[in-house]
Amino acid sequence: MRLCFLSSMHPPTDKRVFQKEARTLAAAGYDVVHLAPGEEESRVVDGVTLEVYQSGKTIVARLLSMLNLYRRAKRVDAHVYHCNEVDSWVVGIALKLIRGRVVVFDVHEHYPSTFARQHGPRFCIGVTEWFMRLAFRMLTPLTDYFVFAKETVAPDFPNSQDRAITVLNCATLEGAKIDDPPPVRKPTEFVTAVHVGVFHRERGWPELIEAMRLSKSLNLRVKIIGTCTDSSKEEFQRAIQSPDIRDRIEVIEWLPFDDMYRELEQSDIGLVLFQPGIQNHVFAMPHKMFDYMKARLPVIVPEFAVEVAPIIREAQCGILLDPSDPQQIADALDQLIADADLRRTLGEKGRAAVFRRYNWEEEGKLLVSLYERIAKKCEQRHHAK
Repeated sequence: MRLCFLSSMHPPTDKRVFQKEARTLAAAGYDVVHLAPGEEESRVVDGVTLEVYQSGKTIVARLLSMLNLYRRAKRVDAHVYHCNEVDSWVVGIALKLIRGRVVVFDVHEHYPSTFARQHGPRFCIGVTEWFMRLAFRMLTPLTDYFVFAKETVAPDFPNSQDRAITVLNCATLEGAKIDDPPPVRKPTEFVTAVHVGVFHRERGWPELIEAMRLSKSLNLRVKIIGTCTDSSKEEFQRAIQSPDIRDRIEVIEWLPFDDMYRELEQSDIGLVLFQPGIQNHVFAMPHKMFDYMKARLPVIVPEFAVEVAPIIREAQCGILLDPSDPQQIADALDQLIADADLRRTLGEKGRAAVFRRYNWEEEGKLLVSLYERIAKKCEQRHHAK
């Protein structure tokens, strides 16, 4: 059975779509293609055919490119189209209606609130969200299966329970063992807190900078692996160059995953500082948190995040707080910096939780089981013809 991951925004080697889902299904014996935007050459990697095309970044450009995506997807001629964004979902439904293909929608985030905040006028955010939910209700019956990256997105797709699974975006183990010794650390007198990924105002960079100023710990260092992507980028650059900060903060542009993980292993504390008041942050399930936990880092995460907070409480591997309060961040950092035994205990508990429950090897089995159901139905349909 050939299946095609359809992406209008996710890059060819996206961490969830390619590194986890596509590679897992290819290893299970399926013929897997990822049709994704990018500048690279098309190629085969780990058994997955990466077909790359050029696409615009704006909403208008993405809408105009939907016809192009449909044409390319049609040429792939897959039995199943696994869609990773709302616009690629619409393309998948078109392939179902016109060509009788199976369509799967992989829901990564809370789209109504995200779209309304990013693209709708602020005075009618509620109306924009309502219209998106109405559109989802109309498209849900036309969709064969759903894969939810977190449980809190499910209510946007009513009456889909019998054809939906939740596959968390957890860390991959890839040959690691729970009792592997910690990596050799470079000798240093500093304690390093690390933040991985996009880091803009709504993800807490101003609060972190202020927390660094409020912290009583003279040996605190902060490492940011990623970049600021919103309109506050120039302000962020000025802030990290201020005299009281610049010698204590390091910004590293994007790294390949293996290099990024090695940086985590040389760090001491993992940061997730999503700010309150944003629905997608309330429902957040950031994969970087599981990477921190796997790397034995105690984590600092938002207490308001309804899916994240229970994991941290159950695993007892970090500190929950209000990330909009720099003093709380500073106090948490000071507590962890002052107590190496506490850092070690929380870090080992987080790693144990990843190996026990929150790993891709377990989540990937759920995805494979879904595709076994789909393959069986495709075979039955073929024999019926």
